[in-house]
Amino acid sequence: MKKQSKLCVHNQVQSILQFIATHYYQSISLCDVAKTFGYSPAYLTDLVRRETGQTVNQWIIEHRLAQASCLLRETNQTVNQIAETVGYQNINYFFRQFRHHYGTTPQIWRESQRTT
Repeated sequence: MKKQSKLCVHNQVQSILQFIATHYYQSISLCDVAKTFGYSPAYLTDLVRRETGQTVNQWIIEHRLAQASCLLRETNQTVNQIAETVGYQNINYFFRQFRHHYGTTPQIWRESQRTT
């Protein structure tokens, strides 16, 4: 791939990641991001994965969980409120993703962070 072409792809992916970082708390999906940038979901997934090693969905989840961990550590909001704030409409899905990523529940993680 030519240098200019690689730079163009890199800039496109940076724009996509910036969009995710700006809108992660909304109910966005791969299809929403693809539509915003005028790509098919399959092409967008391939583009982002080739450039970053992660899928669009992984980037959305990563941003949501990072923000959730900040809110757990720094606020007294309930776990349900935090899940909603960072874009989860299903609390059980939030719990599953949080446990998968951090290895524990949001409540236990919060307690461990506040005691250290």
